[in-house]
Amino acid sequence: MTNTTMTWHALDALTLARTVPDLPAWPFGTDLRMERISSGTTNVNWRMISDDGIRFLKVPGHGAEAFVDRQIAHEAALVAAATGVGPAVLFFDDATGIEVTAFLDGYRSSGAGDLLSPTGMSEVMRLYRQLHGGELLSVTKTLFDMIDEHQAQIAETGRRLQPYQIEVQERWRPIQERYLAGGLELVPGHNDPNPPNFMVKPDAPMMLIDFDYAANTDRYYELGAYLTILGIPRDLGRTLFAQYSGAEPTESQLARLYLSGVGTLVKWGHWALYNSVVRDIDFDYEKYGAGMLLGALTMLTSEECARAVDAL
Repeated sequence: MTNTTMTWHALDALTLARTVPDLPAWPFGTDLRMERISSGTTNVNWRMISDDGIRFLKVPGHGAEAFVDRQIAHEAALVAAATGVGPAVLFFDDATGIEVTAFLDGYRSSGAGDLLSPTGMSEVMRLYRQLHGGELLSVTKTLFDMIDEHQAQIAETGRRLQPYQIEVQERWRPIQERYLAGGLELVPGHNDPNPPNFMVKPDAPMMLIDFDYAANTDRYYELGAYLTILGIPRDLGRTLFAQYSGAEPTESQLARLYLSGVGTLVKWGHWALYNSVVRDIDFDYEKYGAGMLLGALTMLTSEECARAVDAL
């Protein structure tokens, strides 16, 4: 079996350790030991141990090619490393998407409590400020592009949507059109606000990992996603945006933060509904998607949403 047709995601630790040195230009020798890292729903992650140290090895997961562009993910990981918010990239294989990065020794994945602490909030703003100041990527894929893509993917599967899910689509569509009419501020984006992607270590800077969904995006998407998913109130969100940008936000900017948060729930809700059809792993995509879309509907029917649309 060739490197390109091998089912890398299905390999056990011993087989992977024996096989991965056959990749072109592999620089880490053949005496390897792999230890599975359990976190992650898109990739199969490993701690790779050799005589000269420990590194992190990522193998693309089954079915992930439907929504992950490995070349762009690699490009974004390089930008993140260059801006000081991601680990150094040590190896990447174009054909398989296998990537090796520096192991973040002593770091752990964040939980909501980490991201809601005063230090955590400041660090998230620093991360996004530095990343968004990096060079633009070669591909633009905004929140709105992703929503359109996921809705089309779901339609192709023939899946029937529940009435409230259809209502979310109908209420969101004119908001998206209104937002886009006002233009976008493109920045290089990580585009995945899942807390475990934010790595923390005592007395060390927070770091970002997993750039599978990276692309140029609207500046307000990642900030709005963070504020919404963690339930950060408007006044505190205003303070955090001022910390990020160095200036007090306008009402239009606050509206974009809020509506980007709504769009985050719409996007990830549809992403999960699609994954519930095409992927077979031990994760309840159906429940996850329902929670996201019900949250979106609550926000879409609120007075605050109407005010935000008027303020665009």
